[in-house]
Amino acid sequence: MGKRIMWGKDMEIRYAEGKDARDVYALLCELEEKVLDWDDFERVYRRNVEKEHIIYLLAIEEEQPIGFASLHVQELLHHTGNVAEIQELVVRGDWQGRGVGALLFAHVRQIAKECGGELLEVCCNQKRVRSHAFYEKQRMANSHYKFTMVP
Repeated sequence: MGKRIMWGKDMEIRYAEGKDARDVYALLCELEEKVLDWDDFERVYRRNVEKEHIIYLLAIEEEQPIGFASLHVQELLHHTGNVAEIQELVVRGDWQGRGVGALLFAHVRQIAKECGGELLEVCCNQKRVRSHAFYEKQRMANSHYKFTMVP
């Protein structure tokens, strides 16, 4: 894809590529607050980065990754059309509160519109209270429950 969108003096948002796996891995470990298995992560990342319906965006400042967002677009029967879901959105801790998350969100929202998305969704762990406030600030409504289990 290679599309780059400049913001500020030295920051850019661009589509993540295969070569960005280690940078995205570090951001996802920070999001999950644990060390993810690298081999499993890399396998899934490399497969997904090539899929048209999965969009990975990377925020870069002075050649350093500072944020990441992933958007999955799929056709759902109960919506009779495309629904876009933010799977991950993370900003490096030392960059939080500086508008990077809002910029990433704005870009995934625009991409969702361009993909004909009828709805933009995000699932957020209950413990991430600051994230809840962030999504509400982006004018998202907390209208659903998500139930999970290990099969």
